[in-house]
Amino acid sequence: MKKLAVLLAAFMCVAILAGCGDSGKNAVLKVWCAEDDKPMIEQMVSDFLKTKPAVGGVVVEICEDDKARERFEEDPSAAADVICIPHDQLGALVEAGSLLEITASKHKDAIAGNTNPSVKAGQIDGKQFGFPSSFETHMLFYNKLIISDEVVRTLEGILSIAGTEDGYPFAMDFGNAYFSANWFFTYGCRLFGENGEDASSCDFDSADGIAAMSYIIENRDSLGNLTADDAIEMFGERRLGAFIGGPWNAAAVTETLKGNYGCTSLPTVAGKPMKSFAGFKLYCVNSNTKNKKAAMDLAAWLTNPDNQKTRFQERNLIPVSRSLADDADVAVSTTAKAVMAQGPNAVAMPSIPEMSRFWVPAGELTRACHAGEIPVSELQTGLNDLVAAIVGK
Repeated sequence: MKKLAVLLAAFMCVAILAGCGDSGKNAVLKVWCAEDDKPMIEQMVSDFLKTKPAVGGVVVEICEDDKARERFEEDPSAAADVICIPHDQLGALVEAGSLLEITASKHKDAIAGNTNPSVKAGQIDGKQFGFPSSFETHMLFYNKLIISDEVVRTLEGILSIAGTEDGYPFAMDFGNAYFSANWFFTYGCRLFGENGEDASSCDFDSADGIAAMSYIIENRDSLGNLTADDAIEMFGERRLGAFIGGPWNAAAVTETLKGNYGCTSLPTVAGKPMKSFAGFKLYCVNSNTKNKKAAMDLAAWLTNPDNQKTRFQERNLIPVSRSLADDADVAVSTTAKAVMAQGPNAVAMPSIPEMSRFWVPAGELTRACHAGEIPVSELQTGLNDLVAAIVGK
């Protein structure tokens, strides 16, 4: 009996210690965020620690959102407890077992206060893995000294303007499929089927795909291929009329153009509304964290309505909380209006694991088309190869 009592006592001690280890007491958490977000996230973390005195601290480490999956694969043991990702990475990370399912009622109730599309963006097979924080799609920035509010409505109107010597009337990043896929969607192509869930389906090699890439090839001399940093510099030199970017670029473009800053939804192309990817940023918890409760609480805190509002104020990231739908500051923002106006023509990024096969080959093909490396006569072959790469044939 004495030996049994000792064994039971030992078991109880282990159980209690294990519970304490997951309580968050004296835990030191790590959170990944984009470089531009770091000062903002550090302030959010400071406020979080005031509400959780038992948590020992939070280290904020830079990891660009689109590199999170790559960092996980390189060294899972070094991955942060809480990470920020674009929702298209969710499927691959869940398939790899890298993320913790969100099951606590208080967290699920908090998530339910966001818009339905943002909530669903954090789900795989009906299970919740992500806390939504913001919505993003593309917008058109333009210099009002060069382009009028009327002309900016059509790409053909933009391309007809003068006043950009040694520059471009219009530009975008043709080597980045996050932006250049717009051309395929505008012409009616679909990625992974009607709902973005059929891994065997992509019709970029159709007649519509040929038409989309032909437009780029035939107008390449007027279409600038620029990164956001280069575009902002050329805006300052009055060598650029319009540029497709995201709301995260708004502050820098505003500072450069000042009173001549213009932003709106994307223009029409050959009479068709230009479409764009739509995405949601999610905060997720590493399944290998040693402090699951504290990490979940931190992810929930970073995405609560107050901090969504902070993201909007400091980084122009559009909130998804329904409580902010009628917020006065959001309502009067020209940046938010442009993003919302583009919303009906935005295509949700697929989040199935196979999405990882899309980015590199699609960006390389659109870059090559813009660079004149693929003539129209060879487009079918190039698009056949692209689709084979995307669907894994």
